[in-house]
Amino acid sequence: MPKRTLSSSSSCSDSSSEPSRKRRRSVSPSDAKTVNVYIVDAKLDAETIAELVSLVEESRINKQDLEICPRVEDADVIVTGVRMRKRLERHLEWNLAVRRTTSDAGAPLIFPQKQKAIVTPQWLRDSIKEKRLLPCGGYAALGELQDETEKHCPDGICSNVEDCKHTKSTSSPKKLITDVSPPQPLENSQISHRHRYACMRHSPMVCPNQDLVNEFAVLYRHRELEGWEIRVLSYERTIAVLKGLPWCSMLRSSRIINITSWTAYPHKITEENLDDVGELPFIGEKALFKIKEYLRTGHISEAQTIRSDERYQALCAFTSIYGIGHNTARKLYSMSLRTLEHLDAYYDVKSDTESSTAEKLLPVPRDSKLNLPLLTIQVGLALRRDLIQKIPRTEVEEMRDVVMRELGEIKVGCVSTITGGYRRGKSESNDVDIVISHEDLKSGSDEVKGLCSRLVKRLYDQGLVTHVMHLSSFREHNAIRTPHWDSLEKALTVFVLPDDGKQRRVHRRLDLIFAAPEVYWTAVVGWTGSKMFERDLRSWAKQEKGMKFDSSGISRRHDSKLYFPKSEPEVFSLLGLEWIDPTLRNADA
Repeated sequence: MPKRTLSSSSSCSDSSSEPSRKRRRSVSPSDAKTVNVYIVDAKLDAETIAELVSLVEESRINKQDLEICPRVEDADVIVTGVRMRKRLERHLEWNLAVRRTTSDAGAPLIFPQKQKAIVTPQWLRDSIKEKRLLPCGGYAALGELQDETEKHCPDGICSNVEDCKHTKSTSSPKKLITDVSPPQPLENSQISHRHRYACMRHSPMVCPNQDLVNEFAVLYRHRELEGWEIRVLSYERTIAVLKGLPWCSMLRSSRIINITSWTAYPHKITEENLDDVGELPFIGEKALFKIKEYLRTGHISEAQTIRSDERYQALCAFTSIYGIGHNTARKLYSMSLRTLEHLDAYYDVKSDTESSTAEKLLPVPRDSKLNLPLLTIQVGLALRRDLIQKIPRTEVEEMRDVVMRELGEIKVGCVSTITGGYRRGKSESNDVDIVISHEDLKSGSDEVKGLCSRLVKRLYDQGLVTHVMHLSSFREHNAIRTPHWDSLEKALTVFVLPDDGKQRRVHRRLDLIFAAPEVYWTAVVGWTGSKMFERDLRSWAKQEKGMKFDSSGISRRHDSKLYFPKSEPEVFSLLGLEWIDPTLRNADA
């Protein structure tokens, strides 16, 4: 369709020379069947604006017409691609975004200004697709206006009072939405490989400089094993920057979106662009020196030396066993233990103990709550040949299906999302993380309380869970608490699939995370990203937005106000971030 010429501040059906495709209505706030839409054209290209105008003009949803209006004051909904308040204020009076009852002089207004729902263009697209006006909360353009946008969304407009009463009395319980379409990438995105925060960079599973990243990963791992925390973080940040790319081609809604602003590292780092690399955040002189060495020789000499070091090899092997952390590993090494076979002897584990009989042969303490066997270092050693095996995606999905089938016998209406490396696109996983909730937004919180323990007990009774590593109950989200260990109900377990009589069952690590419906998507986000991505997500929330984010909720620090996003994109929106696909949240080596 022909592109439209629009003013700098709005798009309006009257400004087009092309006749409207439907009968025009007068723009009146009292017309209950018309939803007036004002489009801010800043940060939207002509093609996108033409698309949005066309959607409005051709729409009729549940007896409600959408109408482009020329005056923002008359709008019910403001559609904008702007995501920051300061930039939006260049195009709109901020008073239009919040309810105003007095004039600039302080005098009461006879007709208080109507507050607007300020949403992203995706709200319009999805509403037309679903043939109903969707709730605006998940599409709030500005996180700080989340509550106002949700409250003043026109999805509740009725033709008269009786219709409204009927709708309220016959409406079904609100359900947790689990199939939200991800937003389209913004044309003028702020995502950049030069950004300090990993949550503002695209980080694929494998990047063009992956071999270099792998060299730095050895240096990082060495510092981590030795307990040199400051140096650990330094190398983590260097790796995250090297993994970050400005853009990539993504498949969305069956169409390829090619973004061509690859300005730095879609290709390997070379001598020619080395000066530019030195300008990136967290690439200091030492890191740059090592990059130069890598370009000359194809490796980093220190990494080569570390790989062949006996102590490094021993500490890596020791920490692969559940229950052995960095401190314990160093202590064991100081006792002249060097191999896993040495640990077998030290912990009195027979080296020929089969995984299938380990829990029967070894003395195992029990969990005090459910009387379930705990995974000790001894059991971890006996099961190491199983637990070290990677889990293919098909088996991950089979594990989820088995868990949800058993959960369905206890509680109907539960929903789940596989998170972790699987969701980030790994072909094989080290363990399986499943976030679980209940679909009923009203009573779901009560439905999931205590469900974790009941499910784990059932799985154990069915022979599917063999050991428990950690079992916790719900705690209230605390905006002040600083350590990062969320307050969700969770169980970290060892799991085996049902015996099919064909092959030996392999022990797998399975983490079950239960979240109330109102924090389900917060939990999904918190358990999806890589370690560095999640660290920077929390830092961004604290440093840039004055908020606290963890898997158990989002809150405002100065008054502990809680936010409950209704979709994964809304989590990003609340934090003032652009959407990043799960497959681009791999900010670690």
